[in-house]
Amino acid sequence: MRRLMLAIAATALAGTSAPADEPAKPVKVLIITGDNVSVHDWKATTAALSDVLSARGLADVHVTATPAKDLTDENLARYDVLVLNYFNTKKPEASPDTTWTDANKKAFLKAIHDDGKGLVVIHLASGSFTKPNWVEFEKAVGGWRSRGFHGPAHDFTVKKTSAKHPISEGAPAEFAHATDELYQNSLLPPDSVVLATAYSDPSKPKGTGKDEAIIWTSTYGKGRVFENVMGHDVATINDPGFRTWTRRGVVWAATGKVPADVK
Repeated sequence: MRRLMLAIAATALAGTSAPADEPAKPVKVLIITGDNVSVHDWKATTAALSDVLSARGLADVHVTATPAKDLTDENLARYDVLVLNYFNTKKPEASPDTTWTDANKKAFLKAIHDDGKGLVVIHLASGSFTKPNWVEFEKAVGGWRSRGFHGPAHDFTVKKTSAKHPISEGAPAEFAHATDELYQNSLLPPDSVVLATAYSDPSKPKGTGKDEAIIWTSTYGKGRVFENVMGHDVATINDPGFRTWTRRGVVWAATGKVPADVK
């Protein structure tokens, strides 16, 4: 009888033990985009980014091409990370739905700085709002701003730096990137950690002879910021190296960590 009672007690305890870890839930992503311009097809690259991030259930991706309507405190509270694939080129009267109002700007900064939402900045999005310069946005993103430049698009190799970081922990040590614009002289926020660089060959037009920052992280208030200056077109976004780094960067910006199986 005593053995029977012990067996029953052991079974009961087993039933109350902690359950196995649940699978990670998809991070909630809002891609912010807008008008197309002649040299950047925002609609096509946004669709490609959405596919990259939603693959294998990594992220629940939503897109807004009407930031004037959707950049509000209430709407931004729904997301873990904001992905900026946007450049303001048109005058407000020409495109009121894509023009950020003062209220939109305030909600955007608050979501990152105060509420701790992640921010991911792709390619020329870091060059937005320079004329006139939106100083607080520049503090948040750095990047192209009004000082960046590039030569003709070409193939180049992206190399991981020695920095220890959850994003680069499982990213490729280097990869030959598809034909893309190699951004140079980017503005890096003071606390930036450069995770990957590409050598700007001085034998090419506008080559600097330097290892230029290509991927880096920083913080803005409570928010984690991930910047990837590659991604000029669909072909570059579908490049395997770009996909891996960006997927890992989005998860880190949203959660502060990156599971090993995010590739």
